[in-house]
Amino acid sequence: MTRYLFAGPSLPDAAALAGGDVIVRPPVAAGDLLRLGARAGDAVGIVDGYFHQTRAVRHKEILDLLDAGVTVLGAASMGALRAAELDVLGMRGVGRIYRAYRRGELTADDEVALLHGPADVGYQAGSEPLVNIRATLELCVREGVLDADTASGLATTLARRPYRLRTYPDLLRLCREAHLPDAECERLRELFATRAVNRKREDALRLLGVLRRLDDTRPAVRVSREPTGFLHRWRLGARSIETADGPVAEMSVLRACQLFADDYPSFHRELTFDALTRECAETCDRPEAAGALDAALAHARHRGIVPDLGAMEPGELDFLDPWLTPAERDGAPVRDRLAAFVARGFQVAPGIPADGLALDRLRSRPVAAEAARIVTTAARANEEARQRQDDFDIHSLSADRILSYLAGRWRVEPRNLALHALDRGLASLDVLIAAARPYYLLAKYNPGLVELTMGAPEYGGGAGRSSAGLRSADDGRRGSDALPDASAPRRGRR
Repeated sequence: MTRYLFAGPSLPDAAALAGGDVIVRPPVAAGDLLRLGARAGDAVGIVDGYFHQTRAVRHKEILDLLDAGVTVLGAASMGALRAAELDVLGMRGVGRIYRAYRRGELTADDEVALLHGPADVGYQAGSEPLVNIRATLELCVREGVLDADTASGLATTLARRPYRLRTYPDLLRLCREAHLPDAECERLRELFATRAVNRKREDALRLLGVLRRLDDTRPAVRVSREPTGFLHRWRLGARSIETADGPVAEMSVLRACQLFADDYPSFHRELTFDALTRECAETCDRPEAAGALDAALAHARHRGIVPDLGAMEPGELDFLDPWLTPAERDGAPVRDRLAAFVARGFQVAPGIPADGLALDRLRSRPVAAEAARIVTTAARANEEARQRQDDFDIHSLSADRILSYLAGRWRVEPRNLALHALDRGLASLDVLIAAARPYYLLAKYNPGLVELTMGAPEYGGGAGRSSAGLRSADDGRRGSDALPDASAPRRGRR
């Protein structure tokens, strides 16, 4: 069993306390659990997590670990919040803060929030979590320094303030403003300085103890839940490849290939047909067709997506019209029109595009390293632009100019861009624009730096097992945009 602990200001000395038994990580943020590499039988403890300056850890990430047979514990801070929300689905909560949230005694997320410094200064606190202040005020009441009504009023006043403005000096000022006797204020000052309750640390220590005592021999409990489209994208977004410039997100590498490789439509089509051929062999008790295209079309017939051409009635192919360019509708052979539809409508599962299959196959191709170079070069160019112009933001770049540039680069009619995007595995114009924004300036003014070639097709190689599927014709793809038909040769770009 490998044990992990995400901790920060609640337990800044976690690494020293854990010794060699637990791998200690910084406060958890969105994507960290997906990048962790935890396996069935491992255990993950969550104490602290980021939420303001970066996206908070998502519930689906925790459920993904639970589904994989990983034990997930939560306490003290972000861990207590997530455990109170997910304990009915298998996450284990530890400590008094978790129980207070679970019972509804605490309801606000900011009860556990604080302002703090980075790891290299020990997560030095700049404010005090309200949950700690409440516990300290309870101690004051028990020792007769404050009465219950005054303590409750002080806590209520602090709760109305932003979390970053809650400190013991502020609390002492409130006491003086409430005209408490000087002697009483002095007792409070001494108590705050020497015996303030740190409920979050107490619970973090409890979690660390539980984490270290977990039984290595217990069986991993797996739960079968279908991944959502969001979780699928987050998983892919967590993947990276190592380069001389450091790790580069694999999805960025894929987007560069989709945008700038002239032969990416062929790569995508081959990937699609190969996945459908393998799915047909695994799920359909029928003779396998010869050739990837014929096998893919056969599987589409088995699934009732396309009609049997031998018994086709007039008008049965009208459903193809929204998926084809005017030239394809009017002049392409039926087989090629069906091939274009199948490639454009392909999804691994409802709402899940073929990005994962493409990434698996890209890893073994030299083009991945070239695409990674484009990613890092574009990032540097954008950073230089920000340094020269304070208000520069790639998200303010004109969408119309980006689309116009891509239409020219791909040598297609602008009205057909949506279907050309589908041929490159990009589900919509919005996805296309978002994918192109980081590269627009580099590509427009340095076109020679973004030349890519996918290389020869690799049928049967690189892609893992697929549960591929197809969109139906009424799945929301409309309009007259389209791609070259299957039989048309690719045109070079001068």
